Amino acid sequence: MNTPVEDETLRTAVGAAGVFAALVVFTQYTLRSLAPILVLSAGMLAYTAANDSYDLPKGSNRIAYGSGLIAAGGFLTLSYAGWLGYAVLLTGLWFALDGAVAVRHGPARTPHRFVSGPESEAMLRMQIIHTVHRRLREADHPQTPADLAAACDLTDSRVTSALEYLRHRGRVELIGDGYRVVPPTWGRATPLVRTASWLPRRVLRPFRRLFASR
Repeated sequence: MNTPVEDETLRTAVGAAGVFAALVVFTQYTLRSLAPILVLSAGMLAYTAANDSYDLPKGSNRIAYGSGLIAAGGFLTLSYAGWLGYAVLLTGLWFALDGAVAVRHGPARTPHRFVSGPESEAMLRMQIIHTVHRRLREADHPQTPADLAAACDLTDSRVTSALEYLRHRGRVELIGDGYRVVPPTWGRATPLVRTASWLPRRVLRPFRRLFASR
């Protein structure tokens, strides 16, 4: 019999309840010490169940996650956890604001068509991206989509879509009719530099969008 709530969600809820019960019964943890995690887990499960039934708008998940963090941070603060409670509380407020802005004004940018397909194919798409990018890193010269399709045992259309996404993300570049990996500007530190430059923009984005709308 079909139910509004997906079976996977129900199994996750039952499994989580079993884990928490086992921790309380067989370890020194108590419901009080597990309260922040319990609140956060219950909030996310409640959101998942509601999303299964009502197909909530984009950004609702961040509101739910932020609300759980706010509750957990409030509990930690009242439990004299000090700076940790305030840090969790502020993080929750940011997630809730970011989600509310997304619900009110829509996504900040439209996802590339390669990653906006069915969720059931998410792992497959990630594997294709990783395979194509790795093959390009190992190549001594630019590779055409046909070359990559043959080397990776993939269809031309999937490889072409993956290359368009990687180019959109600035990971590969087109040289003639072939593609090559964009050389890292900062060597092995490139991922850290990219994260350091991206993080402030991402933190400030909901505030910029909120003020821009006014």
